[in-house]
Amino acid sequence: MNVGNWVSKRALLYPKRPFLKEDGQEWDNQEFNARVNRTAHALAECGVGKETRVAVLMANSSAFLTIFFACAKMGAVIVPLNTGLAMSELVHIVEDCAPRVIAYSVGALAKVMHLKTVLEADVHYLIHGAAASSNDRGLQEFTKDRPSTAPASGEALDLDTPLLIMYTSGTTGVPKGAVLSHGNFLFGAIHSLHSYHLDETCKSLVVAPLFHIGALAASVTPVVYAGGALVLKSFDNPSDIISCIMQEKISFMFAVPVMYDMMTKAPRWSSADFSAVHFFMAGGAPMPVPLIRRYQQEKKVQFAQGYGMTETLRITALDLADAERKAGSIGKEVFHTRLTILADDGREATPGETGELVVKGPTVFKGYWRKPEATAAAMHGGWFHTGDLGRRDDEGFLYLVGRKNDLIICAGENIYAAEVERAIEQHPQVAEAAVVGMPDAKRGEVVAAFVRFEDGCVLEDDELLDFLDDKIAAFKRPRKIIAVEAYPRNKTGKILKMELKKTFEDR
Repeated sequence: MNVGNWVSKRALLYPKRPFLKEDGQEWDNQEFNARVNRTAHALAECGVGKETRVAVLMANSSAFLTIFFACAKMGAVIVPLNTGLAMSELVHIVEDCAPRVIAYSVGALAKVMHLKTVLEADVHYLIHGAAASSNDRGLQEFTKDRPSTAPASGEALDLDTPLLIMYTSGTTGVPKGAVLSHGNFLFGAIHSLHSYHLDETCKSLVVAPLFHIGALAASVTPVVYAGGALVLKSFDNPSDIISCIMQEKISFMFAVPVMYDMMTKAPRWSSADFSAVHFFMAGGAPMPVPLIRRYQQEKKVQFAQGYGMTETLRITALDLADAERKAGSIGKEVFHTRLTILADDGREATPGETGELVVKGPTVFKGYWRKPEATAAAMHGGWFHTGDLGRRDDEGFLYLVGRKNDLIICAGENIYAAEVERAIEQHPQVAEAAVVGMPDAKRGEVVAAFVRFEDGCVLEDDELLDFLDDKIAAFKRPRKIIAVEAYPRNKTGKILKMELKKTFEDR
């Protein structure tokens, strides 16, 4: 059964069960399935069929999810576009994936007007919302009178059929389109149910951007598969998010760490009651252990730590039973995934030894869109090479150490940035740390630490260095500490370390 038919089956079995709430509007299973079917028929009139690409340039909305499941029913391939991308990046992506349809929000009208100047004339444009300056067909008007019955051909799709092309962030190069299948998403959902026991009582608050893999693969599809309900809300005001969690009795939320940090600084934090929350989940960037501890201690909320990538979906999960004892670990590999750690010489690393994480299993992507050489390089030896460095402890729990290209080599000694960051973040007055290599004439590189302190805290360099004395080796200690109020980040919340490194240029 393909991913699109998940909503069909829910409508058949539990037609009146809540499915989605957005800005005061609500749809039950039957209503949402009918909306998906009408959208699928409308897309078919635009020439959309199996493996046709449909690009979506939208902020979070029910329309986004409707198109996602409509494409899934038809065997079409949805291409979510990051609304924050520069024009040149958007042009590269749409020229690369060649969509038949571009559906977009009113706020993206200017970008779409430019895209029209570079794309072929046979592309269909559908606008979500009213804009007097646009002649494109309105999505709501175009779909409302279409049949509410299921489109043909959906049952014939197999699990290997492509479902989505998600372009990687491109922070280290030209964006590549990762092709993910119906089977990838099915096993991704199975892993969430297996690891975290999601069921029909789950109510997920969807605040992370749907144009990133984390929201679709963590906030949405596992909950739909489990029979739970979704609440869509934009992350404009952290206090409003806290109020929503309380009023809607949200049991689960996926967000990036910076969102969770903003919530702790919101006026509503002190009175926040998270008693209905089963757990929160963070992704897109490492979750600072002090922030995990704050939620655990002040609000009695556990974090379902884990690790995944666009190309692999979830790779590991930390059981909630181990959430406090092993805070900072990414857990162990999920049930259907095989993971090993390769040392520099190609052998399997021993416990405590650092190496590259490589994986294989049913959630690993089909490859990069129209890039066979890049696919072959990533899938060397039949394993997907993550580019991430990690280690196992004696109990088999995994810890990320950093990216292979995040390695600092100081006078021949390997220093992993994440290791130093974790040590610095143990200080009670430190909120977050980011470590990079700083050029050094004698040693090649030395450690520089950009540190964000807790509000109102001031810490002298010597005091922080003294704190690190018995935690990391002397050669790993920062040679420069720079206090920051905020970090440059990409849309997923990852700290842009290349921007931090520019601090040392021309010095």
